[in-house]
Amino acid sequence: MDLEFRNLTYSVYSRITKVELRQVVKGVNGRFLSGQLVAIMGPSGAGKSSLLNAISGYRSAGVTGELLVNGQIRDEQLFQRSSCYITQEDLLQPYLTVRETLDVAASLKVAKGETAHSEEILQELGLLEHQHTKTDQLSGGQKKRLSIALELVNNPPVFFLDEPTSGLDTVTTVQCVKLLRQLARQGRTVVCTIHQPTASLLELFDQVYVIADGRCIYQGDTEAMVPHLQSVGLPCPRHHNPADFIIEITENPQNINMLCEEIENGKLYKSSKFDVPPIEPINNLELKICYQAGDEPEETQIVLSNEQCIYKGNQYDGVRNSLTSLSSQVSKGNSSLAWMRVQKSDPKLYPTTYFEQFSILLRRMIIQISRNRQALWIQTIHHIMCGVLIGLCFLNMANDGTQMFNHLKMCVGLVIFFAYTQIMVPVLVYPQEVKLVKKEHFNGWYSLSPYYVALTVSKLPVQVTLNIVFCTIVYFMVGVPFGTSRFICFCLIGNVVSLASEGLGMAIGSMFSVRNGCAIGPAAIAPFLGLAIYGFDFAHRIPLLMNILMKTSFIRCGVVAMVLTIFGFGRTPLDCKDVYCHFAKPDVLLKYLDIEKSSVWFEIGIMVTLMVIFRSICYMGLKWRFAT
Repeated sequence: MDLEFRNLTYSVYSRITKVELRQVVKGVNGRFLSGQLVAIMGPSGAGKSSLLNAISGYRSAGVTGELLVNGQIRDEQLFQRSSCYITQEDLLQPYLTVRETLDVAASLKVAKGETAHSEEILQELGLLEHQHTKTDQLSGGQKKRLSIALELVNNPPVFFLDEPTSGLDTVTTVQCVKLLRQLARQGRTVVCTIHQPTASLLELFDQVYVIADGRCIYQGDTEAMVPHLQSVGLPCPRHHNPADFIIEITENPQNINMLCEEIENGKLYKSSKFDVPPIEPINNLELKICYQAGDEPEETQIVLSNEQCIYKGNQYDGVRNSLTSLSSQVSKGNSSLAWMRVQKSDPKLYPTTYFEQFSILLRRMIIQISRNRQALWIQTIHHIMCGVLIGLCFLNMANDGTQMFNHLKMCVGLVIFFAYTQIMVPVLVYPQEVKLVKKEHFNGWYSLSPYYVALTVSKLPVQVTLNIVFCTIVYFMVGVPFGTSRFICFCLIGNVVSLASEGLGMAIGSMFSVRNGCAIGPAAIAPFLGLAIYGFDFAHRIPLLMNILMKTSFIRCGVVAMVLTIFGFGRTPLDCKDVYCHFAKPDVLLKYLDIEKSSVWFEIGIMVTLMVIFRSICYMGLKWRFAT
């Protein structure tokens, strides 16, 4: 696939006022050809990653301009099925082995009846001997190769990579770029950002696209970059790295303006392909190989310093001839990856059904949860210890008619335990998961709906089991009279509060980073907590509007439901060791709190509604994150 973009602009807008804050990419043009390895270069903050995100479709908000495939306005949905995006950070599932990770990718990305070639991919990328190694134990280079392998299973014709050599040593970097070059030689379009490669590494790229201050200052063949700079009066010193040199000259804004005008902000393409050997050294050539973006390729012209023209023709002839030659080599088996052929994209959005995606993702999530032994032990010890401590604090008090205020403290304490235990974990953990899910969803692994259902279901077994263990310890230590319906309701309330709080935490984690979430999480739950403890000592004087407002707090509903469970269900009077115990009769306490007419199931119903609302916000937050 030949990729083209015209007058491409990317602007950052304020999320609140929608006012444009700055323009990162400024009306650039360009064309990347199939069969070529393309490097997008530029100084830090020049807009390399922003340009890559806009071209790939990874970021759509704030992007304007035309994006084309093979000269036609591209269908974004079809293009996503034909391309893949590999992020700078190697986002992998930590508790799966290399082979398991690849098999999951293959089962999601390859339709039934098609071969995924998992064994061959691992062999060719040097990962076969590490196939039983967990991904979090791989080196940086191995993680990068695995990230590429995961996208190779369905053989997309277009690869986008953001800083694929970041954090790698020199040898691994060269191996990674050679691998990308080999993939490009099979007819793929491989585009990656890279920051100041060495001279030897730069030579491995077929095309260089240099961006500075959001504008294109060079586009063309790698070997034509130095002659072009010389032709505009910026000769590169003989023993200087061309990549370093072109970055250094961008420190001068005048150079950026001059180079941008010379290349017409990416409308011109500089080439050094010759049918006839040049009669002068290439450094003395003034290269003016150009096309006008949006038009048919214009006639190519290479002009010598003495104005003698040595070649005329179509700029794509040489490239097409070379691709034809490469294709014939691949068909003859001269490439180590000759079994791979660039396939036409399946017009269907996903090769698997929603139920198949749900099953595969649920299985993957359960495996990860079961292998994260440290987290399981921490959660288990936390629930048991907190259950014992709360049980000791209120030991045998639940049947003492003189301990009315302690009864309320116990109910509030239980609900707060469930709320705070579940809200902060997703706030701290889920933002990292969102990055991985966004990459997999964007690359066409699965739809958001089956993922979200699988995520919700996968957490239930451990969460519900630990909550029941906690509730059982507390229930019998504090001395609540046993009754099947009362005990079931006691455990049900704890689980519903837990699920509602987790939904709130996931909603925050889906929309905010860890840093912002740490501030927003406690701030978000504070109003619910304030409403939960409001007015117990003057319940009958609370106005109607305030009573309605308190129903929006799932913690308040949990406390009320807990009190009704412990002191309702036809409970007999409490023991009284004093001469007179005003709250020995459970009905007196319920009337004092103005909840004698309330129903446990009504309170649970409100909590379930709030839980659904929180989890719907989480789902919409994910859709919003994936759409921006």
